[in-house]
Amino acid sequence: MRVVFMGTPDFAVPTLRALHQNHQVLAAVSLADKPRGRGHKISPSPVKACAMELGLPVYQPARVRDEEFLREMAQLAPDVIVVAAYSRLIPGVLLQLPRWGCLNLHPSYLPRYRGAVPVPAAIMHGDIKAAVTVFRMDEGYDTGDLLLWREVAVGEEETGTQLLQRLAELGAEAVLETLQGLANSSLTAIPQDAISDPFQRGEVLYTKPFTKESLFINWHDSAEHIANFVRALMDVPTACTLWQGEVLKVGEARVQAADDAAYSEAVPGQIVGIAKGRGPVVAAGQGYVLLSKVKPAGKGWMDGWSFAQGRRLEIGGCLGS
Repeated sequence: MRVVFMGTPDFAVPTLRALHQNHQVLAAVSLADKPRGRGHKISPSPVKACAMELGLPVYQPARVRDEEFLREMAQLAPDVIVVAAYSRLIPGVLLQLPRWGCLNLHPSYLPRYRGAVPVPAAIMHGDIKAAVTVFRMDEGYDTGDLLLWREVAVGEEETGTQLLQRLAELGAEAVLETLQGLANSSLTAIPQDAISDPFQRGEVLYTKPFTKESLFINWHDSAEHIANFVRALMDVPTACTLWQGEVLKVGEARVQAADDAAYSEAVPGQIVGIAKGRGPVVAAGQGYVLLSKVKPAGKGWMDGWSFAQGRRLEIGGCLGS
């Protein structure tokens, strides 16, 4: 098929490569170059960098509705537009342009998790399985009819970054399978309202991009929820809390068994113990959490035990303030 590809981050790159190997990719569309990395050097998006490597034309419209851009897309006359994490709503005129419409690769079950960050949401909710979904886009926000989905089990210690990488590879395969199914008329589009599976349908949640405030641990949550929250955000963008007025990033946290009777007076966020060789044990709204990997302000990553010893943590101190 003649394909126009739209995407921006690393998640989209395996799909672009797979399409280039198996179809005629006419062009890649990505967001504008922006400062990246520690040096904040202006750099292309991962999709643009990949497209340039493959020798593909790249479009970076300031607005997807720009008339000049829409004319250029019409002149390309694609059979299908494939979208993977482009991060902009696609206007109706573009949705209706290709013969097979616009297909979106979404890293979750739909309609369970719509929006910007479905993978961290799945881990935060303690899901034991995740999925990629290919759907035909409409003018809503991840509301189009489903064409194909493939699921994977979520590892007990798998981070959001690790799961997203696995789903990116699975998603590339799913997109190729979808295009083949459209070509041989073996796929049936299913409206999201017709999904009956209780897990997949669940409570529809629109996930939003993280803000600095939303990355802070709520110590009133259960220990299990806090451990999942940290695991979902490990690597990027990273959960955090406050320690003595400074931001303390938390890279790894585990539910820790503790003597409830001994800590019955502890308040959420209070250090109730120091596990030898491991790190501080902190009271949650329900249960206790061991902080096994942290990054104090101005320092590098360290294990929880080194942090406890270096800062001379004392039982009774409180995190989060």
